[in-house]
Amino acid sequence: MKKFKYLYIGVLSAILSGTFTSCEDYLDVNKNPNYPDESQVTVTTLLPSAFTGSAAVMGYLYQLYGSMWSQHYTQNPSSSQYITLVNYAMTSSSDLRLWRIPYADVLPDLDLVIKKSEEEGAWNYWVVGKIMTAFTYHVLTDAYGDIPFTEALKGQNCKYDDSKTVIYPGIIKMLDDAIDKEAEASAKGLKTMNVEDYIYDGDIAKWIRFAKTLKLKLLMRDFDTNKAEIQTMLAAGDFLKDDATVHCFEDVVNKSNPFYENDRRQLNTTNNVRACTTLYNYLAKYEDPRIGDFYEKTAASDRTEYRAIPYGNRTSSAYSISTTSRAVIGATDPVYYMSAAEAEYLLAECYARLGDKGNAKTHYDDAVELSFARWNHDNKIDEFIAAGKPYEFQDTDEESMLKCILTQKWIASTRCQAWDAWFDINRTGIPEVSEYTTDGDPDDYVLGTLAYNPNSSLAKGQFAHRFIYSKESLDYNTNAPTKVPAITEPLWWHKK
Repeated sequence: MKKFKYLYIGVLSAILSGTFTSCEDYLDVNKNPNYPDESQVTVTTLLPSAFTGSAAVMGYLYQLYGSMWSQHYTQNPSSSQYITLVNYAMTSSSDLRLWRIPYADVLPDLDLVIKKSEEEGAWNYWVVGKIMTAFTYHVLTDAYGDIPFTEALKGQNCKYDDSKTVIYPGIIKMLDDAIDKEAEASAKGLKTMNVEDYIYDGDIAKWIRFAKTLKLKLLMRDFDTNKAEIQTMLAAGDFLKDDATVHCFEDVVNKSNPFYENDRRQLNTTNNVRACTTLYNYLAKYEDPRIGDFYEKTAASDRTEYRAIPYGNRTSSAYSISTTSRAVIGATDPVYYMSAAEAEYLLAECYARLGDKGNAKTHYDDAVELSFARWNHDNKIDEFIAAGKPYEFQDTDEESMLKCILTQKWIASTRCQAWDAWFDINRTGIPEVSEYTTDGDPDDYVLGTLAYNPNSSLAKGQFAHRFIYSKESLDYNTNAPTKVPAITEPLWWHKK
């Protein structure tokens, strides 16, 4: 681990300080009054600052929302820390940091990285700044829909751009610009970038593969329209092989994984996040060895195995802390932006949509193997994907292939990319959203579907499709939408 990184990672808890629903000190998110003058900062300090803010919000809040809404986890019935989240009762004031940190902290840092590195000819920093900016806008527009983009960071009353026709093409152009700069960013004699880069330690070839894979992911939001370009990219190859993670955490106060730091170290209870029957029951049926990587065994003296809680269930007497499994959250867990497994799942999905069953199976098998290898279970992979085994690739038709691929991708996102699982559920409808609970309607509930929360603020069969616009992104902007979309309103790329 590199000591330089800890100087910045140590401020994660300060960035995310406060209770889950606090933050009354509304800022003008288009201009942070605490932001330093441009003349006082350099690319070597700005880039680590951007990584720190990004890892803080992606590794905690986006991961938390994603893991609950993807039903990997649920809230402990005897406390209420995340109960409004589990019940989909989000408002414009629910957690302002979801918007504030990426938009008001991370993007301004990256904007200065790009400007200053261009002035200096530090093209390695420029490429990383471009790719991280593209990634940040990708997450924001996929979570909120229309957001400030062409006028972002230029003043208080910036307009909100259309996600499909303006923001997505703009993000893809950023990625193309970065890809086109690979040679210049890899040239000798550039400003040194290693410890300042929290993901790839200055390896530009890995960053370019990340950019290409992210571009493929975005093009797949509208597969039929982008089919020809997708096929061109598949033919060229060169996709991500090395996980894109911030991985410099220690089991020390203020230096640990953001989820662990905020949920396990800083709250007055460590028992909020519990195993959810939606995922657990699926894994248990097939005796998936990853159960122990996702959930702890129960604490009761008479129990030596695992027990989960139905999503949103508030019957604390039936699901006590001692008789149910807590979610595993590691102090040194990396924060994931993209993984090699995700890249293989994306490729498998592409080939499945193209009707190429052979390549779809090859990449699916590789993806599942990587998903098992992440938790050191690759020696058991044949027990799951070989012919006749529970995770064998199903290629009867496109629907069966996609269900196979996306179900395994949903499982694989646990404890690493749960926010992306939420996006995939909205994009593909896999897993399906059920009208039944895992305990109340056992004869009607289908294993591996998202269970209905009987305490939900939404009707049966409804699901959270977006974040509600942050109050502080609306209050001070005269160009902000006057009608705030409901949490159930689909985005343009969602499955209808």
